[in-house]
Amino acid sequence: MKIWLRRMFALGLISLGIALTFLPFNETRSGVIEREAVSLQKQELLNPDEINARFPGVEIRDITGSELNPDDYPDLFRAFINLGEDWTNDSGDLGEWNRFQRSVLQGVSTSRLILFRESLIICSVGKKHESGADIPEVALFTHLGRYNLNIKKLSESDLADYPAITRLLKILDAGDKLDFESETIPKDEWDRMADRYLDPLVDSQTFNFSGNFYGPEFGLEAINLKGRVSGLRTILKVIGVISVLIGFLLVRRLYFWKKGIMVNPQGIAVLYDIITLLFAIPSAYMIVNTVLKMTMYIPPIIEEVFIVFMGNFFFCAGIPIVTLFTSRFTSQSVEIDSEGIHVDSLIEEGSIPWESLDSMDFSDEYVLVGRVGVGIPIPRQLQKNLKLKSKTKQRLIINEPQLKSVKRQIALRFEQHAPDHLRDKIKKLLAKW
Repeated sequence: MKIWLRRMFALGLISLGIALTFLPFNETRSGVIEREAVSLQKQELLNPDEINARFPGVEIRDITGSELNPDDYPDLFRAFINLGEDWTNDSGDLGEWNRFQRSVLQGVSTSRLILFRESLIICSVGKKHESGADIPEVALFTHLGRYNLNIKKLSESDLADYPAITRLLKILDAGDKLDFESETIPKDEWDRMADRYLDPLVDSQTFNFSGNFYGPEFGLEAINLKGRVSGLRTILKVIGVISVLIGFLLVRRLYFWKKGIMVNPQGIAVLYDIITLLFAIPSAYMIVNTVLKMTMYIPPIIEEVFIVFMGNFFFCAGIPIVTLFTSRFTSQSVEIDSEGIHVDSLIEEGSIPWESLDSMDFSDEYVLVGRVGVGIPIPRQLQKNLKLKSKTKQRLIINEPQLKSVKRQIALRFEQHAPDHLRDKIKKLLAKW
């Protein structure tokens, strides 16, 4: 298998090097990319001092955790989950509310301040309508606004290492509005600041700066890529020359003779490799264009979808398959002597002594090929192999040589070294090869 891997990398590098060195490439970027970006916006939160002054001595109970179970208190959970800036008033079952107070709040009160998921809610008891003595009392809930005691106050010195954040804060503090398309913070700068000062689980990445509350607005920022990439052609040629040199170093170790008869001479391997390169070079050109388009947004000179796809496919899948066939057909050697038959192939090596030889036969090997006017591939005979089987069930396959002279040489060795009782039988069989 080493020879197959060596051939695959060698031809791949040579074709890539030739394409990079001699073929033309576009050097101008053209495209639009989107990247994550962050902007800032003012947040409306209630001032704790104002709440204390408005509701003196009233304790704020936080039930953001597991206290409010929707299975035990469905009507109460429904009301609290709906309350917000768009739905400021709601009501609920009074019995359920009193049961919740006794179980969770340890006592019933006609007026309470409840904090639920940053929503400060005043809870009271009354009627839905002012008139009507027969209308029962219900629990009334009113959303006062966003409230969070965990918001941290950051100063200008705290944000000295975050210039983009400081710049947007000054714009907002001056009363100006931000355009997300042009006024953004690099995502990594925001992440560094948030990791240092903020905790999204308790403060929703909101902070206090100069008496105002600010929070992030996440989105995608479009960046237009235009202009020529300086030095790209030189870089590609340097990579190409290095690829060719490495490829030829690997090629030098491909063509060698094994002990015995080479089923297919190395000239056949050279011919097959040259044919492979004729297809691999344009395929390498297509894949380089694809990489440049995906990584640097440089449009290719050839943009025909089918041609680009087939080029990428052959470079990624065709070269490994073709080099595997070439290595298999051209790396096998056969040695026949008075002791038996020894076959050294791409994947395995084996021997069958004459006294263990049980049978010899042919096996046809086929390959699927396309025919003009036929919608499906049709099998075509690729080669007629010589199959040897021993009495111990061992099998050896000798590929069909591409040259008749090699076939005659193998047949002559069989005649010279086969035992007398097998010689005539083997000679008649090989005459049909």
